[in-house]
Amino acid sequence: MQKNRLEALTDGIYAIIITIMVLELRVPHDPTIESYIDMWPVFASYAVSFLFVGLNWASHHHLFHTVTKVSNSVLWINMLNLFILSLVPFATATMGENSFKAITVTIYGSLLTISIVVYLILVNLLCRTHGANSAFSQQFKGHKKTYLSIVLNSIAIVISMIGFPKIAFSLLVVISLAWFIPNHVFEES
Repeated sequence: MQKNRLEALTDGIYAIIITIMVLELRVPHDPTIESYIDMWPVFASYAVSFLFVGLNWASHHHLFHTVTKVSNSVLWINMLNLFILSLVPFATATMGENSFKAITVTIYGSLLTISIVVYLILVNLLCRTHGANSAFSQQFKGHKKTYLSIVLNSIAIVISMIGFPKIAFSLLVVISLAWFIPNHVFEES
């Protein structure tokens, strides 16, 4: 099975997700500095979601750059990841509009965590499709940063659930920013 159609569909859905998120940014009816300051939760939610979706897209792009074949399982796991990501604009808008209430941050963090888990499953399926000793599998072995992100996201979810959603959101921001640190720093430790 060719990878081109999967990449084209995926790129299109990522673009739609980002477009939907930006459309949730509402123009203030009274354009004063105070009205813009009052919008900080909405903008912060959007910025972090844009970062997460962008990082997810970049990871997907790098992953599929070296893919030579895909299986039916890969197609459906990829679709599952896109489905989860398609819920991010809703969770982003809800979290921003409600100034980071606990349930909204919990749902948001849960979506990010589930997306990371599904992406890890996608990588492992692709490794199995290419063979354990393939160049592809050797390139994508080791997932310490991914596992660390899952654990830290889960901690953020618990922190939000016990009543500290802004701290949880801050942790989610730090986790997303950590993906700018090269993987070899994590894999060699």
